[in-house]
Amino acid sequence: MVWLDGKPTLVKGLAWPADDPDLKWKGRYRHERSRKGWSVLDDQILFWKALISEKPKTVIYMANTTSARDTQADTIILERVAELDYAAHRLAIIPDIGFVTVEWRSNSGVVFRAHSRTGEFLRERHCPAQASYGSLSVLGPTVSLCVTSTDPIPSNWKEYSSPYLHYRRLDYVAGHTVDFPNDLVAESIATWNADSGDFYMLKLPRACLERIAHDAQFQYISPDKIALASSLWFTPGGAVLSVFSADVEDEEPLMFHHGQHTDPECVSNYLGETSTSTLGPIVVHNHDSGRRITIFKSELLLGDIPSVATIWDGMRKAWDHPNDARTLNFNLPHFPCVAATRVLVYRRDLRAERTMIFVLDFGQDLLASLLSKRPSERAEWNAQLMDSCAQVKVVTRRFNIAVDGEIWDAEYPWPQRAPPEWEAHLDTILKDDEDEDEYMDDSDSDDEVLPSGLEYDEAPEEHRKPVPFGYVQTTLRLEGVADAERLAITQHAVIELPELGKNGRVFYFD
Repeated sequence: MVWLDGKPTLVKGLAWPADDPDLKWKGRYRHERSRKGWSVLDDQILFWKALISEKPKTVIYMANTTSARDTQADTIILERVAELDYAAHRLAIIPDIGFVTVEWRSNSGVVFRAHSRTGEFLRERHCPAQASYGSLSVLGPTVSLCVTSTDPIPSNWKEYSSPYLHYRRLDYVAGHTVDFPNDLVAESIATWNADSGDFYMLKLPRACLERIAHDAQFQYISPDKIALASSLWFTPGGAVLSVFSADVEDEEPLMFHHGQHTDPECVSNYLGETSTSTLGPIVVHNHDSGRRITIFKSELLLGDIPSVATIWDGMRKAWDHPNDARTLNFNLPHFPCVAATRVLVYRRDLRAERTMIFVLDFGQDLLASLLSKRPSERAEWNAQLMDSCAQVKVVTRRFNIAVDGEIWDAEYPWPQRAPPEWEAHLDTILKDDEDEDEYMDDSDSDDEVLPSGLEYDEAPEEHRKPVPFGYVQTTLRLEGVADAERLAITQHAVIELPELGKNGRVFYFD
């Protein structure tokens, strides 16, 4: 229940090692440059930097937030743990092994390498490919990457190619790379088991390639199912979440379409990255160019909950499943934002010139326990939240957010006619939200800007059993955070990942 307070129980700094020349290295010549990235998994944080020069190398820095929590030190240091004699293109933490790197070789393809936590080389595997894209997807000891295989390119592939795919290539360098072919499709997923050494290639289903364009944004949502963020390549466009088998090629995928988009010509979308090594019960699709997210029950995407195609080409409409999916108007950080049932989100308020940061908890056991509170218990809890300037919303009312912020009621969807008392209730909710926004706009201090108290936003009485797919929204008090996009969430903390030359912080909530 500590997360519900919204205030960290402990805050520690997250700092770089002192006087490390490789962290400051920028290269002196045009051909010298660097690339870098982060990996966050369970209680581990990893930063890597590849230095591209006559003597290329990759330096690795790591910290453990759990072991550092109970020490006397106020600051956690990202310790330099390894130096590799090549310039990696991607890197990810692998549980119980250490980490895996990916190196792209323009004349032969991808090389996967497994290293221990201290950098000791363990094993490697070469994957022939014409191109490789995106980030590594991790499931247990396996890592996966989207590639264009060495198979012949069909003549009609060019029309299926995403216009933005080449920006996701491992060898793309902004301002330097202008001659990539535009007829490639990331039609395969290469998967390597860093423990056993097993390797296999999976072709994306033809039904996906013929209907969608994608930017290699995928993740395993079960040991045998993959979810792929994409968009329709034909009119009317829009984002699509495709789910298909990782074992059986060309099996008909489940495809969920989001029909409304702020900018139909540029549907930027991706999947919320998880920070836990165990699979969770939800999948988060960030679509509409980052303006809205849809949270799906994994069971719906896996086919355990039946769904019916209601629009063209056998696609499902995401909004047709109010008991198993919700579309909300939040932004996701650029780093891991899903930890089991919790989703780290934020929302910018341009009028008040501030960013609000929230945790949405889709744990249905937690939801049920809060719904079971008697009126007297709710009143007592509300008083406690008010005293501590904390805010919690318990939401079971089913709705979806349209592109313009309009709320589409899913309790009495068209052509049903909602009872007058329910329409009056919705009017009250909308007015309260508007009043809250005006109050915050006129406030100067941080304590006044952030609302406090308890709100139960419940479904109508006749729709409360079984309990709808709801969530608990907590407003986080992360003092001093200037850039919500640099936040990540784990099971026990929210991490402000530092930029080079600056410090970050670890906000503990357990």
